[in-house]
This record gives sequence, structure tokens and C-alpha cells, in this order.
Amino acid sequence: MNASDNPIFDRLTAAEQEMCNHYIELGNNADFVKKGIAFCYDNPAHGILLTGMNPSGKGGEVVYYTSKEALEFPTKGYWMDKKKQIVGNDGWLLDNTAYLDFFPYFESIQDDYEKAVRPHIDFQVKALEITQKNIEEHIQPRLIIAANAAAAYYWGFRPETTWLGYDFIKVVDVPESLRNTRIELYQINPANGFRKETDRVGQDKYQTTNIKGAYFIPYAMYDDRHYTTCPDKVLSPQLVKEIFEWIDEQ
Repeated sequence: MNASDNPIFDRLTAAEQEMCNHYIELGNNADFVKKGIAFCYDNPAHGILLTGMNPSGKGGEVVYYTSKEALEFPTKGYWMDKKKQIVGNDGWLLDNTAYLDFFPYFESIQDDYEKAVRPHIDFQVKALEITQKNIEEHIQPRLIIAANAAAAYYWGFRPETTWLGYDFIKVVDVPESLRNTRIELYQINPANGFRKETDRVGQDKYQTTNIKGAYFIPYAMYDDRHYTTCPDKVLSPQLVKEIFEWIDEQ
């Protein structure tokens, strides 16, 4: 893989070019990820961040897309459901929602990707270091939505594993729009930001975090069936906007 083969590479900021090249170098040295990468650039800062695990697809070399393209144009399947539930066709949400995969390496079946990378801890750590730099130094979100359980896992949401190691506290006094739902809202601890474990990714670089106090929703892979079976667990663009407006007022 070579980033500069695609003319879009020249549109990236210097920081984005550096991150993209680091992902490519890491992938080129890993024989278990040979399907190319999807690199999201031009992410808006200080708004909403939607995180996934890895891009679905057969891939090829290096594919570039903006967060707006990622959220605006899905036509079917998993990401069409996510678009309807989180941003819809709302112009403000499309303009203010960043998107990142923790691991931007193509694989159609997420379970296959997880099985491939699971034994390679060093690879996972290095990829997460690149992703964390983007989050900490550029995107700095105020509301984070982990699109599925795997994405929440790498944030450090599960107590049994550390990974990025953010320290989450459950919000008890939630916005009024969430009070009759089963959607849970958390906050990255405003006091310390990170958990106390000494095995977290990036601890040599980030003793404190730039996203202390950001709010966090661990989401799931809901689709149209769940509007009937558990509608009180499903987000909507209006609800996302109301949560963000509530954050603005804090």
C-alpha cells in the first residue's frame, strides 16, 4: 500500500498524512491485514464522534473518505441503519459528527477481523496509538457514540480490559429526553480522565486527557426490527441533537 498513489492524499492536512502513513506502514508489516485501509479525513472537531471497529468491504489499496461521506451515503445494511438512527439527513449532525474506525483495515466480517488480530497485541496497540492521537489532538469530541460493543471495548469501557483506558462514570441525572428510555449515558471522569491501570495504551504520551468530561453512549447494532421489540433503546437524530444541546448547557 502507498498513500500518495491517490491524488486525494494531497488534500489531507500534514497531521492526517502522517497518521495515514503510519497506518499503512503498520499494515504493510502485518501479513494478516492485506486488504487495504479506509482512511477518514476532514473530521470536524469538538462535536460528536461516532466510532466503529473496522471498515467492512473487500478493500483494495487506500480508500479516502470524509466523515460526511461516510455518514451521508450508505444505502443499505448496517450503516444505513446507523445513519437513520444517529444522523439521518440532519445537516447540523452531518456537519458536526466525526467518524473513526479504531482499526481502518478492511474486512467484510468483523468476527474474522477480530480473530485475525487477536493474537497480535503489538499490532493492536500501535494502531490504537495512531487512532488515539487523532482523538486527543484533533477531534476532541464532546459526545462519543460507540457504534457497537467492540468499539466500546477498545475505549476501555469494560472493567476487565483496559486498552485506551478511559475512566467512565454513569450519568444519573440524565437529560429529560433520555428519562423514559433505556439508553445509558456515561461521562469520561472529569477528575482524572483515565483509569488507574498501568497497562493502558498511550500512557507514556498522555498522562492526562484532552477529552475529560466528554459524554459517552455505548450503543448496539440495532436495526429496523428493534423499533418494535425495544424502541426505548434506539437513538434518533432528534434525540442525539437534544443530548448534545443538553451538553452545551452543562
